[in-house]
Parts: sequence; structure tokens; C-alpha cells
Amino acid sequence: MDPRLRLAFSLLAVVVVFLGSTIGYHWITGAEWGTCAYMTVITLSTVGYREAIPLDETGRLWTCLTIVVGIGTLSVAVTSLFAVLLSGELLRLRGRSRMEAQINRLERHVIICGGGRMGALTAAVLKRRGVPFVVVERDPVVIHEFSEKGLLYVEGDATTEEMLQAAGLERARALVTVLPRDSDNLYISLTARGLRENLLIVARAEHPSTEIKLKRAGATRVILPHVVGANRIANILTRPGVVDFFETAAEGVDLEVDQYVISEHSSIKNKTLRESGLRQRAGVIVVSIKKANGTMLFSPNPDEIIEPADTLIMVGKAGTSARLDRLGL
Repeated sequence: MDPRLRLAFSLLAVVVVFLGSTIGYHWITGAEWGTCAYMTVITLSTVGYREAIPLDETGRLWTCLTIVVGIGTLSVAVTSLFAVLLSGELLRLRGRSRMEAQINRLERHVIICGGGRMGALTAAVLKRRGVPFVVVERDPVVIHEFSEKGLLYVEGDATTEEMLQAAGLERARALVTVLPRDSDNLYISLTARGLRENLLIVARAEHPSTEIKLKRAGATRVILPHVVGANRIANILTRPGVVDFFETAAEGVDLEVDQYVISEHSSIKNKTLRESGLRQRAGVIVVSIKKANGTMLFSPNPDEIIEPADTLIMVGKAGTSARLDRLGL
């Protein structure tokens, strides 16, 4: 039995013995409830005080029964308490409470449903890039691995609304569902979309036929690992230079492909690309602009006007977005 559950039962048994003994003394002697309770306490504690109530033969027999049952119950309770302390259960509970507090403070984070290979790799990349995230997983072995790494997690079934809420769905910027079964990813996408209409949902699919179903269920993007892998192999065979370029950019070490969303308060809004001076001031090249309506402008003209809510896709040295933030753009 779980040490915490055993301790709870033991404490409940102590309370039952205390109440039962007090009621028994009251029924046998007719003394006041406070006096009966005091008699129970000094009997169970075996302190050796004189009897608080004059007892006849029946009263003494009840006292003997109280001592036998009470001491046994208290012994079990104390043993259970030490078992909890020695097993580190209290430390784990305290650590879990701190983690829940951290999760409750998160804003604009990513929820990863599934801590398997794909979920673990996604978590590793997000950690490297400084993006806050929470993993929802029910496998104790996987949970232990995330705990050892000091990562935030929620232990439970990601297909339930309660677990998604516990991971802070109402404050999240995106949800990634990468469970092995397409049906689970479909259900999570449907549940998350029902709770948050504007949430970015990225879902994994094993079968191409599931892609359209996931999008109908609410997934914003669908990733098919086999298709991605096949495309990567084909690109390595036919365009290895392009693959090397994007791998270097993806790592963000010397070169980085990044995006930057123009806010209403940006100093370069309603200016042309030439007027913004992005290349001179931040050392970046704007290769594409995604307009607010979803239109993509590839290799935009220098006279293209930058509008609020535009997303600039840029190539530059590592830390591009951070440099733009420092420049107050």
C-alpha cells in the first residue's frame, strides 16, 4: 500500500479509537464529555496520572480495552509516519507543490502532450531555445526522467480536459500533441480547440489519411514524421548544400533563420523595408513577409511597406530576434 494512504488510514483509526473510547467512558460513567475525553487522552498516552473518573469494574475493563487497541493503533500510525518520512514522500510532495506553483505562473508557454521520443526531442529543442514548456505524460518511467532533468511536467492522461487545464491551457501559446496513436492526438486536438479557439495546435500523425481529420478536429499544423523523413532524405540526395544551410540556421550557432512579428508600437511599422534599415542596423536579410491575412511575400521588394501584425522571416547571425528587441524595433 502507498505509504501516504497507509498513514491516512492509521490517523483515521486513531481518531475512531479516541472518539469510541470517549463515548464509552461517557456511556459507562455518565461523566461530562470533556472529562471523558481527558480520561481517553491520559489512558492512550500511558502517562500514569490518576483516574479522572471514578471507575467500577466495567470502567476498568473499558480502560484495558482502550489501552490495548489504542496503543496498537498509535504504534501503526507512528510507523506509517516514519515510513512516509523515510521514503522521501514528503519531499516529493513538497517538490510537486513547487512545480505546480511554477506551472501556474507560466504565461505564453507550450504544452507537450506525450513525453516519448518525439516529445522528449521537442522538449530538448525548446529548452535550448529558452521557450517555457510543460510536458503532460502518464508513464511513471518517463515522468521520472523529466523529473531528474528538472523539467516541468503534469502526470496524467493528456486526453482528459483536467490534465490540459492543469498544464495551463488557458495561458499557453501553443499545444503540441505527439502521442503514438492518431486517435489520441485527434481527441486532444478536439478537446483543446473546444477550450481555446485561438490556440496554435501542432499534431503528429502516423497515417496520411489522418491529416485531414486532425485539421477538422482543430489542429493548426499536422506533422507526419515519415513524410518529413522521406523529404529530408530526398533533399540530402539532391540538394545537400541547401540542407546544410538550413541545418546550420536551425541550430542558431553562427547563422539563424528567425521570425519577428511587428507590433502596433514598432518604430518601423508603416515604413518600407529600405527605410527600416534592418540590414544595416541589425545585420539581417528579410527573405519573406507573412501578412496578417496569411499571404506570403517571398523576396519582398525594398519598397514593400511593413505593417503591424506582419511577420518578417529573416536570415542573420544567431540572436536575430534578441538584437531587434534591443534596438526597440
